[in-house]
Formats: sequence, C-alpha cells, structure tokens
Amino acid sequence: MNLILLHWPTEGRLAAFKTLLEAKKAGSDAQVLLRWGIQRGIIIPKSVTPSRIEDNFKLFDFTLSEEEMRQITALERRKRFGPDPDNFNF
Repeated sequence: MNLILLHWPTEGRLAAFKTLLEAKKAGSDAQVLLRWGIQRGIIIPKSVTPSRIEDNFKLFDFTLSEEEMRQITALERRKRFGPDPDNFNF
C-alpha cells in the first residue's frame, strides 16, 4: 500500500486527488523513483519490511531510458505552486 499526503491542500485539491487516483491506477509508483535515484547514484533503498525488501530487489529488473530520466528530473523545479505556509495569514 502506498500513502501520499497532499500537504497544504487548497484550491485544486479535488483535481490533485483525482490525479493521484489516476497515477495509482497506472502503476508507475515508488519503484520508479527509487530506480531514478539509483541510476543517478543518490539512493540506496533499505527496509526491514519483508515485502518492501522484495520490492527493492525488483529495482534491478528494469532501467529507465535517458528520456524517462530527463522527464523525472524535470519535475523538480524547487518552486511552490500554492500558498507559502511560512508567509500565510492564518
């Protein structure tokens, strides 16, 4: 089971939730991001949960193409797409 929290959900939260449901149906979860990290040399997955340990071994059953690596890397822009909780009038 995967858990994704929408931190600071404001306008668009319903659309964000629907997008998460679509992503879950598509499959392409933590294993893809872990593989991305492995290929970049920045992640060494570990776990004490037997099912997750088994999933981590599957990280070596596939590789991401250069284009897939570029697309995932492009997602991180260090930009905020909603209100800044440090500068919000509660």
